[in-house]
Amino acid sequence: MSNPEDSLPKVVLRDAEAVLPDRVLRADIVLQGSVIAALSAPGTAAGDEIWDLGGRRVSPGLIDAHIHGARGVDFSSADAETIAACCDDLALLGITSIYPTIVPGSEQHMIAALKECVRAQELSKSILGIHLEGPFVSGGRRGALPVDGIHDWNEKLFDRLHDAADGQLRVMTFAPEEVPISAQKKFNSVGVLGSIGHTCADAQQTGESIDAGIRRCTHLCNAMPPIHQRDPGPVMALLLDDRVRCEVILDGHHLDDEMVKMALKMKGTGGLMAVSDAMPLADMGVSSGVFCGQEVCSDGSSATLADGTLAGSVTLLPEALRRTGEMLGLGFPELSAIGAANAAQDLGLPRRGLIQSDYRADLVIQGQQGVEAVLRGGVPIKDPQGPRLPREVERIQ
Repeated sequence: MSNPEDSLPKVVLRDAEAVLPDRVLRADIVLQGSVIAALSAPGTAAGDEIWDLGGRRVSPGLIDAHIHGARGVDFSSADAETIAACCDDLALLGITSIYPTIVPGSEQHMIAALKECVRAQELSKSILGIHLEGPFVSGGRRGALPVDGIHDWNEKLFDRLHDAADGQLRVMTFAPEEVPISAQKKFNSVGVLGSIGHTCADAQQTGESIDAGIRRCTHLCNAMPPIHQRDPGPVMALLLDDRVRCEVILDGHHLDDEMVKMALKMKGTGGLMAVSDAMPLADMGVSSGVFCGQEVCSDGSSATLADGTLAGSVTLLPEALRRTGEMLGLGFPELSAIGAANAAQDLGLPRRGLIQSDYRADLVIQGQQGVEAVLRGGVPIKDPQGPRLPREVERIQ
């Protein structure tokens, strides 16, 4: 069967520093339609359009599977148009794939929020599904989640939430001790990735969930019991099992950098997925507002409730990865794996998260001053009808 992309014009990003899984390679990146057609030696590729990048770095677009909002927008309460506009704005920073994350509440609240996110997905190409953080989690480890968002396991309620999401509920955070194993086995069969989090589970309960098919965890270490020498709890079970990938919040507040180092040593680069857990005050500096029905204050670095409980993050994914790279000495391939490729594999996104032939052309082009252009499916986000790249980049054909 012929590929319809083959009849589309070829665009060459000449002389790029392409961030590959194992190295950074100077190359020409050839795009055809929405995909990467080939990588060639620099200066050798021919195409209908040729843009000379002059050695600018090109990396895969980031994937954030746990983000509650940013810049004053709360994905749990905003309308579809506002959610979509926010996600498109975030794409300009290089976050090309987003799973709006809903905090639990009353059934009415959750259903309304899920339906708005479904509509938002029709309006923004960045939105690929929905993450529901709860409601079947532990009240003892709810963190900033609202009290009325904690529900006992109810299969009929789960079905109603799943139906409201119209097949777009891709991730659901749950506590293993709160959901029967038989129900956990059902998640995958209906297209939902169960994610262990906000839990008081012990190591045995966590292991039983993994054996039942659960393959990810929500924000490792946060909202779960800490490691204890006689009661290792869920954290150790998650770190020791190679079948599980773990979300990590890399804002410098949710996890100490030494804990991130340990997680990397135990899980390897492929076992961690960076998420922002960003909330509405993200990227707003010193500010205050309401999140999860509670007053929240941000000093521009972290957001907390009145009692000091962390309430999501105010650091967006690009900045979190930059900071972590500097603090831990990670290279661009490692950061790209944690920020894109691992999440793509975890979420079952075909041909995303890598710069490789036949992969989707979600690309971030960076110069000395930062991000200069972002392509989503080969199309520039800033001005889809205008020039493909900024004026600083020379078009030579």
